[in-house]
Parts: sequence; structure tokens; C-alpha cells
Amino acid sequence: MALILPVLRVLCLAALVAAVVSCEERAAPTAPPASAGADGTSPAAATATPTASPAPAAAKPLVLLFQRQKDPEQTRQNAEEAARYLSQALGRPVQTVVPGDYGASVQALVSEQADAAYLSALPFLLARRDGGARLLLAEVRPDLTGARRTTSDSVWVARADGPVASMDDVVARARDLRVCFTSRTSTSGYVMATLSLVRAGLLRPGQDPREAFQSVAFGGGYTQALQEVLAGRADLAAVSHYTVEGPTADVYTTPAERERLRVIARTPDVPTHLVAVRRGLSPEVAEQLAPALLRLSSERPDLLANVYGASELRRVDEAEHVRPTVEAVEAVGLPIENLTSQSPAR
Repeated sequence: MALILPVLRVLCLAALVAAVVSCEERAAPTAPPASAGADGTSPAAATATPTASPAPAAAKPLVLLFQRQKDPEQTRQNAEEAARYLSQALGRPVQTVVPGDYGASVQALVSEQADAAYLSALPFLLARRDGGARLLLAEVRPDLTGARRTTSDSVWVARADGPVASMDDVVARARDLRVCFTSRTSTSGYVMATLSLVRAGLLRPGQDPREAFQSVAFGGGYTQALQEVLAGRADLAAVSHYTVEGPTADVYTTPAERERLRVIARTPDVPTHLVAVRRGLSPEVAEQLAPALLRLSSERPDLLANVYGASELRRVDEAEHVRPTVEAVEAVGLPIENLTSQSPAR
């Protein structure tokens, strides 16, 4: 119950945030969509004659959610540029929104305020269970050897000059350590990190991490969690490996910051982020969106790289891609049920 209530509070708050943001951006007559032209009109409106009937697609833009990273303003700018690309490719307006956290994205998909969202595996599973969301594409990332994968590693990171150098140190010093997870709905920054604590014998399945450590906090994002360690407010942070290692680390941290950090433990086989679409989005629209996103990742990889550090998107088997997360949730004993089921399609 100690874990259920915080999760419910996060998701309830996120529902309000998502609803307000979506309603404001879709209903305000003076706010053009992100794909608007220089004169503030949508592509369809720019070419319409005064007597022409508006196209249904222009009246209801396709709403795509991105997740904020180290630089929210840079995320917003890249999201808007992606919207312009996709709007041209699809022949309809595309609107991008950058919510505050994954909880907001989950609720936006469930309530059908958004048509598609960039998520990690656990938020997707929640959106699938509660709202019938389905996986469209998964991101591909280079590992430390350069191989392109649809999995990554969850890592525990500590200060390089601190006393914690291994998981054995974590177990021995737990009562004196301050921990910062990424968020309660983060796959690598919470679920897989907690799995490593269970495997190390520090936690029992279902045990609240707050019972083992001096304090537990949630950063709200990878960069924010790492900044807690860099600032000395936390001793450990749980994040994805590519935030501190490899060719995409600059998206999240600077070289000078990484010199002050070290990876002390890792858990492999974390599903990469994915693009999910809501229940009720027609198969025709989804099948138009998928190739458009694939072309975006091929022709403009800088947009994905600048926002998330991903190298491309790829079609994957939904059940196989999210299976490690389902198994981790069960092994950890998190109070989240029925992740293999989904709300009936409408």
C-alpha cells in the first residue's frame, strides 16, 4: 500500500495536467498548432479558399507527446520541428506536447487526449492495461561496442570520489545512503534498479526501498536524478546507462560531470523507449504514422539524437519487447497487477 498510494497520487495529478494542457492547446483559438506556418495558419488553412469546407484532419490535429530531458526548451524546439516534418509527411496538422512526466503521458493516452506518446516500457504497460494503448515502434540505441540494440542497461551511479564503488558497498552501507530514483514510472530508473536490489538481497520482493535506505527521492528525469548526486544531495542515482556512457551521454550530462561520476552496478536487458498509440486511433492513421516516423528517424536522426540520444526507430514484437519489464515487476513484487492484459479496444 505504501507504494500504491504515491503512484495513484502521481497519476491523478498527471491526469489533471494532461487534460489542462491538451484542452488549452487544442481549444484556444489564438494558439496555432506546432506545425503552423509563419502566418499562424495550418498547412490546410493556408491553401483553403474562403468557401472551402475545412478538412477534418485540420480541425483535429494529431497530438504526439514527447518526454522532457536535460534541456526542456531544446526538447520543445526539437518536438516542434518533428511536428513540422510529420505534418508534411502525413498531409495533416501534427501537434506536439512535452508533459512534465510519464504519468501525464499515460493519462493523456488513457483519456484519449493524445494520439501517440514516447514512453518507456512501464508507462506503456499501464497505458495498455488501462486504456488499450498499443506499441507502434521502439527506439534503437548503440551500446558501448557500437552494436545497435532495442535494449539498454539500468545503472546505479555514485560520485567518483565517494565511498560507494560496488553493489556490495550499497548493501553494507544502505542505512547511511540517500538514493534518488528517476521516477516511480521509470523502467530503468526504478523497476530494474529495484530488481537489482532484490537480487543483491537488500530488499525482499514487495519491500519499500525506504525501509532499507536513509532516504529515497525521485528526480523526475535522468538528468535531474544525476544532478542530485553531483550536488551532494544524494549518494546514488538509478538511471539508464546511456546517460553517462557511450556516444549519447552528452544529451544528459557534460564530460566534466561524467568525470565526477562512476557506474557501480548495472542490470541489462531493459527495453528501449517506444512510441505508443492510443486505443481508438484508426489502424489507417497508425499505419501512416509508423512509416512517417521511420522516415523521420532515417532522414532526420538529429531530431531523435538531440532529444533522446536514440539512433533510429524500428518495428518490434510488442509482447517480446516489454516482456523483461513484466518479469521484473513480478520479481520485484511491485503492487501493479494485470500488466499482461489490456483494456478492450473500442
